[in-house]
Amino acid sequence: MKATRGVTLVELLVVLVLMGIVAGVVGLTIHTARPLTATDPITSAIATARDSAIRSGRSVTIGLNLSDAQREITARPDGRVIADSTLDIDPLTGERNATQ
Repeated sequence: MKATRGVTLVELLVVLVLMGIVAGVVGLTIHTARPLTATDPITSAIATARDSAIRSGRSVTIGLNLSDAQREITARPDGRVIADSTLDIDPLTGERNATQ
């Protein structure tokens, strides 16, 4: 009797099912976001607005009550942040400069 070489259909299906399960788990976990760990409440509020704008695809405007006045910050769906120049916020990253 001669031994045949090759892969059976059952073996092929098992491998495809396992690859599908692994791809599904990776696909679901790749989009999970880490919680915001900013200690500055202003930076945290800006990051939350920016994240919300990116996820929803719409501009998000928030109002911040600072000691001297009310300031508005708008986060755009492309990730840009538009704010008053007195806050010294980087428009691309949404982070405040270290001088404050």
